[in-house]
Amino acid sequence: MGLFRPYERTDKTSSTKRLDRVSLTPRTEPVQEPERADAPAAGAGAGPEKIVVPRQPQKKAAPTRTRKQAEAERMERLHPTLTPKEQRKKDRAARAESQAEAFDRQERSPERVLLRNFVDSRWTINEFMLPAMIVIMAAVMFTTSNLALSSSIALGLWVLMGAAVINTFFMWRSFKKILDERLPGTPKRGLLMYMFNRALMIRRFRRPTPTIPRGGFE
Repeated sequence: MGLFRPYERTDKTSSTKRLDRVSLTPRTEPVQEPERADAPAAGAGAGPEKIVVPRQPQKKAAPTRTRKQAEAERMERLHPTLTPKEQRKKDRAARAESQAEAFDRQERSPERVLLRNFVDSRWTINEFMLPAMIVIMAAVMFTTSNLALSSSIALGLWVLMGAAVINTFFMWRSFKKILDERLPGTPKRGLLMYMFNRALMIRRFRRPTPTIPRGGFE
């Protein structure tokens, strides 16, 4: 029994296994980082410490405005002080705007809309007045040497004006009936002159622009 030495064999086997395990396991060595050029040398100090200087409070360029001054500046922005010339210009612009608004409001009234449609839907003698007047005046100028002919041409202008007045009279009488039927109790003040001026203007140049074709009024 003393020839086998089991304990020594066991020790050799275990030592061999430990050697194999050690030889198979890669040895890891700690990796040393390369030293930086800007790193402080060993044993050197950390360098001089930064001294933080506290900021000095800045002085105000102007004293703080009071509430009264701020309110006065605000009112000046809302209602700036104008020179007499600027004030007159502003007043004229305000009056023009007010008149334009009043004119538009008046033109949109139902009686005027009805009157415009009534006039624009028919042929009238009045709308030929302006072209006829230009032609007659030119003819009178070219016939000044012949007094009789010139007087006769000028008389034609008066005849045309009389025909326009008669045409306006009949138009007004027809329109009053329509107005009383559709808008009873509507005041008629100013509508007769408005009709005459509307009919006197050539249809293409009427303002507001006609919105109804000829013969389209019912």
